[in-house]
Amino acid sequence: MLKRLFRRHSKEEKTTSTPPKEELITFIGEAYGGKTTILHRLRTGEFYSSSVRTMGLNVDSFEYRNVQFQAFDLGGQESFHMIWGDYLRLSTAVVFVVDCSNPQSFGSSKAALYNAMPSIPENAILLIAANKADISGVDPYVTLLKHFDLYDIQQKGNFRAINIFHMSAKTGSNFYQAFDWLIETLTGEIILPNIHIHNVCIYQTDSGLLIGSSSATQGQSHYDPALLTSMFSAVNTFAEASMGAGVREILMKRSSTAGTDEVSDNYKLVRVEESDFSVILIVDESDSMRKSVKIGKDLLIWTRIKIPETVRLIEQIDGEEIQTYLSMKFPEDLIMANT
Repeated sequence: MLKRLFRRHSKEEKTTSTPPKEELITFIGEAYGGKTTILHRLRTGEFYSSSVRTMGLNVDSFEYRNVQFQAFDLGGQESFHMIWGDYLRLSTAVVFVVDCSNPQSFGSSKAALYNAMPSIPENAILLIAANKADISGVDPYVTLLKHFDLYDIQQKGNFRAINIFHMSAKTGSNFYQAFDWLIETLTGEIILPNIHIHNVCIYQTDSGLLIGSSSATQGQSHYDPALLTSMFSAVNTFAEASMGAGVREILMKRSSTAGTDEVSDNYKLVRVEESDFSVILIVDESDSMRKSVKIGKDLLIWTRIKIPETVRLIEQIDGEEIQTYLSMKFPEDLIMANT
């Protein structure tokens, strides 16, 4: 009797526990596109440079964003293309890696993708990872989009979703946005990753009057707030006049790290504009645009509460108040940069 009770209890425990869902992801693409490097950064969060080509198959298992990946890294040499189909048929998602620093390879890469498509299951997800954006002499993104016609690929492959990301596994630029999109599409859960805020500026939309500014390190601002406000307003005004649409993000170059040969990621300016106030956030180039906009909108609501309409022309918000509010509102997922 005790044995029967124990067995029944064990079965109940097994049925009530929900193991993390495992997704089978296959990484394919031509040789030297960076498939193994991409996998290493996904697994460890670090860049690892290796010139050793994958010969045949590497199998990797790791967890990313609470999803268990069983990843097949297939050799990109043409002689190995014949084994792609065996692993593609098992996959819930496919990452096709393209070396975007070499536009001359786009034609053969497209041919390899089209040859592989009959083996990809219906309703799978396709992520085209245009890697090595950091060493592109000329931005080949438009050329890339022309070669990889997403509508034509969808018609021929009947995928659940397709997307293409211009990214760099080395610098992290647009890297995590690409794979967060993949996870969101697989699971249906929205991911808002941590971001690095270097400065916040709040100002009146119509007049451009600075209401408050806060940098990560008290008393140390990476950019003069008044200059930042006028520069962004000028660029935005030009864009509205010439293109009929406001600019929400601008990239800013960051100098190389002192005393080293390493070049840091660039800054990104994100502006969230409403009729009364606007917020500018300086974040890292690789940070989530969606998360930055979410924080910006939250700061706009907070600003209206802090400054009643009757005193909006004269009252300013202290920088320490902004930092305190951000720390209280986003205690777990906000990273204030210190450098």
